[in-house]
Amino acid sequence: MIKRVACLYRVSTKNQLIDDDIPMQIKACAKFIARQKTWKLEKEYIEKGVSGYHKSASERDALVQLKKDAANGKFDTLLVFMFDRLGRREDETPFIVEWLVNHGVEVWSVNEGQQRFDDHTDKLMNYIRYWQSSGESEHTSMRVAEKHNQLVMDGKFRGGVAPFGYRLEYSGEFNRRGYERKKLVIYEPEAVIVRRVFELSSDLDMGSYKVAKILNDEGLLTRHGSKWTVPTIVRMLRNTVYKGDYVAGKVRRKRGKPVASKKETWVHSKELVEDLIIVPEAMWEQVNANIDQRDTRTNAVPHDKSGFLLPDVAYCAFCNAKMHPRICRSKRRLKGTDEIAVYSSKYYFCPKNARQDDCDGHIQYGVKRIEAVVLDEIYMYLDSLKKMNVSRLATVHKAKFEKEQAKKLKPIEQKITALQKEVVRLEGEIMKCLMGESALTQEQLSEIMKENANALSELEKEKYSIIAEVEAITARLDELAAFGKPAVSWKKELASADAERQRELITMIVDSVHISRESIDITFKYDLHKIEEGVPPRRSLQVARYVEE
Repeated sequence: MIKRVACLYRVSTKNQLIDDDIPMQIKACAKFIARQKTWKLEKEYIEKGVSGYHKSASERDALVQLKKDAANGKFDTLLVFMFDRLGRREDETPFIVEWLVNHGVEVWSVNEGQQRFDDHTDKLMNYIRYWQSSGESEHTSMRVAEKHNQLVMDGKFRGGVAPFGYRLEYSGEFNRRGYERKKLVIYEPEAVIVRRVFELSSDLDMGSYKVAKILNDEGLLTRHGSKWTVPTIVRMLRNTVYKGDYVAGKVRRKRGKPVASKKETWVHSKELVEDLIIVPEAMWEQVNANIDQRDTRTNAVPHDKSGFLLPDVAYCAFCNAKMHPRICRSKRRLKGTDEIAVYSSKYYFCPKNARQDDCDGHIQYGVKRIEAVVLDEIYMYLDSLKKMNVSRLATVHKAKFEKEQAKKLKPIEQKITALQKEVVRLEGEIMKCLMGESALTQEQLSEIMKENANALSELEKEKYSIIAEVEAITARLDELAAFGKPAVSWKKELASADAERQRELITMIVDSVHISRESIDITFKYDLHKIEEGVPPRRSLQVARYVEE
């Protein structure tokens, strides 16, 4: 019987690729398959520059697809050049191998043979293999980190993209592999903009938002031709390279996840690199001291939902970004007294606009008028439902819809059952074929089995597509049945509830509220009137628009 074989090829870094390919692993696997008379290459999965140590299995697209195909029976054998191509994580990879074997897939390595799980020793050896691979990767990471630290301490560029204000040139120095190292060189057309950013921040004590706005108003663009944003300005102001100081170790990776390191653990150049200085050290320190001071003295309370009605449904009408609630507190001395009064203002703000990102709207919108408009429209919406028994309509429509879908499923399930019986019959025919008692050849049987498997797969997809649709719509109808009580009761509860309960009720009724200075667009989750017409309830049907006077 022909065994369908899938191959997985992987290299950890792009530098290991040859002409954007992995020829050594591909050729080795092809030769191994050619030696097996009953093996046939069915599928190939390629991971170019994907770490099997830093990335978990769920983050590796090829491995996720491989597992899906294995679960669907699309191949019988998995072949890799070495088992560590599957991964190098001792807490994860051994169980992936065991999972594949338990799903009827043989796992083979060109260099290490087949991985079995016949007894406890096999399981132990499987774990030890990946425990060793994990240790090797950990030691490699430590060696690479130490190498980078040493380059930084010596005042040398350790690789990557040149920061804005610099360009890369060959240094005349060569590494152990014979590759010429590169170094940073000041690129004056960009360095002029860097100096302007620091001068605005230092001499005029401007915040990053104002700096970005000035650069954009003057038509100055980033290296990629885009507008300046607040995060870009902050990263520039925080970058120590502009004062001639290379830094390593700001971020450490723990199992592929970036983790910020404490400042005292950072590695700096032993001496400032004079050729890199665009901004004087004193100016750099002053600017960063100002940023630190602004960070600590801010009175804004970010993302605090208490007291807000729309934080779950509010969006910017211009860029569709989710609006964030914000409370800003200020202190003022009362006229003619020594008493200090504290004032609070609540608003929704657009995070994209605040970052000087692509948004033509306003940064923030006052809460009172917006929430008042939305509540008025909700009350009108509930008034329109007073005579409607939403719960009864939803229950009746659910029963009718499920009955109609059951009629669709019945012939599909009958075909699936018939095909499954045919597969069982053909499996019995295989034994006859091996004994020379079948009228069919091995190739004919294999082709028929393949056709049946494909047909069965398509029917299963169609079946689960219908089931998924039924589950989605019945879930909505159940939600509407839970809507339950008369609309007049909802209106009374909404009017008398505290802010937190009002927010919950609004989230159940409203799908989205798009906010701008000119209008507030309210989209309700369901057009309940459609249920009376026998139409499944859909989202985003009713829109109310209010224009400011």
